[in-house]
Formats: sequence, C-alpha cells, structure tokens
Amino acid sequence: MLKCFFPAWIAAWFVAIFLPSAIIAYLGLSPSAAEIGVGFDSIFATTWKVGDDVGPFAKLSFGALLLAQFFAVQRMRLDRVALYVVAIAAGAFTMVFALAFLPAEHSRGFGIGLTGERFAPTLTAIYVLGGAVAGG
Repeated sequence: MLKCFFPAWIAAWFVAIFLPSAIIAYLGLSPSAAEIGVGFDSIFATTWKVGDDVGPFAKLSFGALLLAQFFAVQRMRLDRVALYVVAIAAGAFTMVFALAFLPAEHSRGFGIGLTGERFAPTLTAIYVLGGAVAGG
C-alpha cells in the first residue's frame, strides 16, 4: 500500500495546485499572468509562476487536508466505481474546505489571497475542478 499511496498523494497535491494554476494563468486571472504574459507560448512559465505564488501555508494546509481525505476514502469498503465517485467528491470538498477556512493572511496567491474575495465565482469553480481531478 505505501508504495502506491504516497506517490499518488503527491501527484494529487501537484494536480490540485498546478491544474488550477494553469487555468488561472491561461485566463489571465492572476497578476503573475500579466507579468509574464498570457497565451499558449508562455503557459508553462506563467503556470509555474502562478503556482509558485501560492503561499507555502496554503500548499501545506491543502496537502494535509488531502492526505486526511485520502486516508478516509482508502478506509471505505466500496466497489471501484463508488470509490472513485467518493474520492472525486471528497477532493472537491477538500478544496472548498481549504478555500473556506484558510486565513486570508496565509492565503497568498490562493483563493481570498488572490482576489480579496472568499469565494470568487470563477476562481472557486476552477479550484473545485482542480480538487475534484486531484481526488480522482
């Protein structure tokens, strides 16, 4: 179990941080995207910058929440399809939980720290998508 569990958790954490960062960068929703430029030719550099702008506390907090979610889902005795559905829903819920309760002063570049608004509709949808994909 450990051979697969922890690499999957790290990969899920990476997806949860950098998938939303890629979408945010592509749409130009971050000040970092404006600095580097928006468009397909600069998407990798901009994505990395947007992801790097997310504060360490936000990254570590989400990683810890995601780990707890992984442990909880792993313990469930469900068939494969139900397990994926629960994992995807749990990943989305984990992201919403992080967006809701992460203090603004520790949210640099993430959620309220990016826009000044706790649940900006466009960004919330992007983050929840990232959480759902990471959960899966």
